[in-house]
Amino acid sequence: MRIVKPEVAKERKEKILRWVVQQFVENRRPVGSQLIASSALKDISSATIRNIMKTLEEEGYLYQPHTSGGRIPTDKAYRYYVDYLTGVQRMAAQERERIEKQYDERVNELDNVMVTTSRLLAQLSGAAGFVYTTSVEEQVVKRLDFLPIGPGLVLAVLVTEAGTVRHWPVRLGYDLAPAKLRLLSNFINSEITGMTLKDAQRFLWQYIKSGHREISDVADLAVQVLKDMQNPQTSAEDLYVEGLGRMLANTEEADYEDLKQMMSVVEERKRLSGLLAEKMEDLRRSGKQVAVSIGSENELKELQNVSIVSSAYRVGDKTVGMLGIIGPKHMQYTKVMSLVKFIGDLLEGSISVWNALPDKGEDYE
Repeated sequence: MRIVKPEVAKERKEKILRWVVQQFVENRRPVGSQLIASSALKDISSATIRNIMKTLEEEGYLYQPHTSGGRIPTDKAYRYYVDYLTGVQRMAAQERERIEKQYDERVNELDNVMVTTSRLLAQLSGAAGFVYTTSVEEQVVKRLDFLPIGPGLVLAVLVTEAGTVRHWPVRLGYDLAPAKLRLLSNFINSEITGMTLKDAQRFLWQYIKSGHREISDVADLAVQVLKDMQNPQTSAEDLYVEGLGRMLANTEEADYEDLKQMMSVVEERKRLSGLLAEKMEDLRRSGKQVAVSIGSENELKELQNVSIVSSAYRVGDKTVGMLGIIGPKHMQYTKVMSLVKFIGDLLEGSISVWNALPDKGEDYE
């Protein structure tokens, strides 16, 4: 009986496992030993391959739906495959250049960055693309401006360094001269730029209560704006999801129920935002560039038949959000992981360039 060296046996087993995962990802059909013997390991007998596959099944990497049929990967197999790919797969330079050009053409203003990013992720992956931004209260203020838009009506515009834009109308019930609006805007921006919104709110409340003359003429407006900032609609997390319709069109009948459950979670934005917030914190702590959670590794039961590939994005040294792709467990992990990392770099770059632009303020006169 021929004795195979342990390192050779290990290499064979891992090669078979990778090949089974790749074949199932591409064809969605159980993989049998005959196919492996004729395609991947022609120098090894079908009997030997069957024994190796049986071992992989016993170890929890493969599953045999039917006694006489081939085997399919389990979540554990996908995890091995993803870990194997990490660090060794790179997106082709030509593809990267094409995506970068496409991204630059579509992102022409800050308000459009998040929508464009999630949409591009969806289009390039054929799955659902998402961008998640933390609660605006935790973000650093870049500007807070006031625009007169009608009698007794002012538009407050808040912009953060993370790229979030909030705007809402403020009703005063009386007219306020543009010069007074500019005074308030200039004063507030000189004091709170660089603070988190939460700290800025605290500072302004204390300042107003102390009765400083600088803003006494516009104290009513300042108080109203602070109240509006505490409105959940103003301070809630941003979550952009694109591509669900395309996923539905490309989903096989057997997978409809999985997609239906996933869509129910997406519609309950609070639950999905909570899950993404946890994943973002895990990414921040681990220092990983890209994370993959497969099937049962997802905490929400509705997402335990899909995979989530995600990457955090930062402003300076602060993690402010994450982006990624939600799709079937048989997704092309090589492409998707590279895509998420690359688009994440583009998003960070867009926000950094925008933040580097000088503030022009607003001319109200």
